[in-house]
Amino acid sequence: MAKKIWMIVLAFVAALFYTVVGPKIKTQDLSFDGSEIIPFIVCFLICAVINVLVVIAVQKLDLTIKNEKLKQAVNRLGDTKLLLIVWGVIFVAWLPAYIVCFPGILSYDIVNQTRDALGVIVDNHHPVLHTFLLRVFMRLGDGVFGSYEAGLGILSLVQMLLLSYALARVVLLLKKYKVPMVIVICTALCSALWFMNACLSISMIKDTLFSAFLVLFACHFTEIVIEPRQYIQKKSNLILLSLIGFLLCATRNNGFHIYLFCFAGLILLRIKEIKRIKLYIALVVAIVLPIFAYKIYTGPVFDAWDIKPGEVREALCVPIQQLKRVDVHRADMLSEEQAAQMEYYFCIPVPTGHGYVPFTADYSKVLFSSESYNNDPIAFWKFYLEIGLQFPKDYIVAFLSNTLGFWYPGADEFTYVEYYNYPVDWLPVPLERQSLADLKIIDAYYANLCTASFWRTTPVINLFFVPGYVAWILIMVMILAWKNFKQYLKVLPVFLPLIAQFGIMLLSPMASYRYSWPFFLLLPISFVAVWYSGEKAEPEDKKEN
Repeated sequence: MAKKIWMIVLAFVAALFYTVVGPKIKTQDLSFDGSEIIPFIVCFLICAVINVLVVIAVQKLDLTIKNEKLKQAVNRLGDTKLLLIVWGVIFVAWLPAYIVCFPGILSYDIVNQTRDALGVIVDNHHPVLHTFLLRVFMRLGDGVFGSYEAGLGILSLVQMLLLSYALARVVLLLKKYKVPMVIVICTALCSALWFMNACLSISMIKDTLFSAFLVLFACHFTEIVIEPRQYIQKKSNLILLSLIGFLLCATRNNGFHIYLFCFAGLILLRIKEIKRIKLYIALVVAIVLPIFAYKIYTGPVFDAWDIKPGEVREALCVPIQQLKRVDVHRADMLSEEQAAQMEYYFCIPVPTGHGYVPFTADYSKVLFSSESYNNDPIAFWKFYLEIGLQFPKDYIVAFLSNTLGFWYPGADEFTYVEYYNYPVDWLPVPLERQSLADLKIIDAYYANLCTASFWRTTPVINLFFVPGYVAWILIMVMILAWKNFKQYLKVLPVFLPLIAQFGIMLLSPMASYRYSWPFFLLLPISFVAVWYSGEKAEPEDKKEN
């Protein structure tokens, strides 16, 4: 009964944001005229019915799917065979996209990254490790095959292999912790058939490798949460955890913060078990090693290569947007001293067409001086808090505007996925698409899914295309995981990677699908928290031991 009550509360809040808050933020019209009441009531009733039906469906699923033949057939395969089969199916399902898009989708950050890869890597704005991989594979392709495209094609295969393995690992994790087999099979099929995975797996962006390592990290983290002693007994787990942890941090700058958040949260939630820390000394070492390795990598190693850290403004999207909104909309209410401070921080010459845009921080961010911030960070935050206390409504609206697409399904402006390569004259060298086969139907299929607005504007269908649902899905799954307080504390840390990724999304410059994609990949792992009963996981095959 408690789950149904919380689901109804969730329906109320979701309907409020969907019918009132979201549309007002989207239009930037904050007035209230009462016309929203009827849509709100209708939306609330629909959401309440759906949410309650979800609770009932999960309960029925849990009760009826336990000893069916499908489960027995999958169990007979064994863990190793299941992993290889799922891995192979996912990889093969993505091959058509690889064939028509060879050497990969060259867009997003490819212009700057290829320039650095073929020249000098000067800073960590784009992760140095990813740029370095572009350099290695482009030089490999040029040296062995006489073309940069061949090297990028090999890198695309590496990305596909790593990501498809990570998603197969998720399927194995769900089976291990007795998630209903129908859910396990659906997860495998969705991983293989969801076109986003195929297209983004061959995109030359840092998000692809980062997503693979994030999913692998979350699998290891979940096993640590549920069965720490059993996890430690397999020494290879500790080695892999350290390696994956470092690669998570190195393939995207905010991976380090996700790593720290997850383990810090786990310690806080398991504080009573810290007294038995001696039992987990090997695990503690494995957890700490990536932190030291990453600090050495971004410290002495970067210094030796004369690589500077990325500009601090990249991490300040939220405060920059909030201050810039006040600067634009409340300039006449600022004191002379406050106006001077605004000018001090936003002192970069304004490029044509740049200024405050509510739904993306990129235009404001380019005006912000990282140097001014670095001169005295404490002074900046004092100024930021002073303005926030004076204009709290503007700060709230600025935050909701910039994150609109992550909680309002009606915002789909940035939910596209790049499919076509950038024009050749944009790139430092002429990198072109060289399809391995003329599969026009497949090409049109992926192009339509990536670029057509129909998929993002049609209710229900847009659930798979628009990140505006992710916040509500996360809350819903966390409600479904409730059984009792003691059991909930046991499984609650499973959600930490998802919460960390969602937090990173809220701090990003815009509500892009690309930024939310890792969240979608992580979401199936949360099913472990919903169906975990406290029983020991099924043992692995004797052949594997």
